[in-house]
Amino acid sequence: MSNELTTTALGTPSINDAALALFTPLEADMTALAAKYHNVAYDMTTTKGAKAARDARLELRESGRFAIQRLRDQTKGQLNDCKTVIETEATRLIAIVEPAEVAIDKQIKAHEQKLADEKAAKEKTEAARVQKHTDAIATIAGYSDKARGLAVERIEAGIAYVRGIDVSAAVFEEFAERAAGEKAATISRLEQMAADRRTADAAEAQRVENERVAAELAAQQRKLDEQAAELARQREALAPAPLAAPVAEPEAAPAPAPAAAAAARPAPTAMQQPAARAAAGAAPAAEVDTDARVSLGQIKTLIAPLSIDAAGLEQLGFPPVATDKSKRLYRACDLPAIRQAMILHLASLGLELPLAA
Repeated sequence: MSNELTTTALGTPSINDAALALFTPLEADMTALAAKYHNVAYDMTTTKGAKAARDARLELRESGRFAIQRLRDQTKGQLNDCKTVIETEATRLIAIVEPAEVAIDKQIKAHEQKLADEKAAKEKTEAARVQKHTDAIATIAGYSDKARGLAVERIEAGIAYVRGIDVSAAVFEEFAERAAGEKAATISRLEQMAADRRTADAAEAQRVENERVAAELAAQQRKLDEQAAELARQREALAPAPLAAPVAEPEAAPAPAPAAAAAARPAPTAMQQPAARAAAGAAPAAEVDTDARVSLGQIKTLIAPLSIDAAGLEQLGFPPVATDKSKRLYRACDLPAIRQAMILHLASLGLELPLAA
């Protein structure tokens, strides 16, 4: 259809009629154009269908609405007095073709919106995929922070867990190389943490052991000090009474009877009372074994200048209870009983010798 509209005047029409006459021939064209595209649906999923829809819209605009609008604008400039009439008529004619244009335009816009939505959905899906891999890699890196302060067994369990993480392309796709690098770095950090923890644990264990040994040595030293004090006390108790000043030997006299000799003996001092009790046959009080031990050499030191050997002690009823290399050891708690046994033995000896003629 030509874009230039002409008319043949039949008589002398009024200005309004003349103006309307310009549009009259277009009605049939608008009706035909509208009928051509009425209820036409296009397959917008195909290139051909989309092109046909755009061509139809172009024809409806150029040969329909735009043609009427161009004629209207041209005529309004010349026929200002017919402006209202022309506007009304133009609107009426546009309304004939506009529904078809709007329907097709809606198809086009709906398809364009669909494409935009699909694009946005793809972008959202891709962003979520990338974020998932990024978060997974960050999780691997975070295992070393979670292991801080844990026991070495738990750190080693964490190392085993991280070693088992699949960082292949099947899981991490194009992020596989980055995931593998972070996995190796995390394992290295965890192994260093485990080594540091083992070192710290060993140092702590050594500190505790040192304290234990120091306490044990202190206890042993206290026990040795107590034993030394006890031995010194017993040695002092066993020390002989100081000798009296020598006096002139009296003339020989008949030996006193045993009873008289016993009566003539001076009363035992406080230090000599244990010996007296032993000589009288008193049973020694029961002693509680404190696990303290004394050697034969220590006993000899206590009774010096007297002396005794292991056989002598055994004859007195005190065999050794243990040995330490070549040393024979005796119960420290038996020292009072050993002393009493020695005193009893000495007291039982007959020491009276016949006087020289």
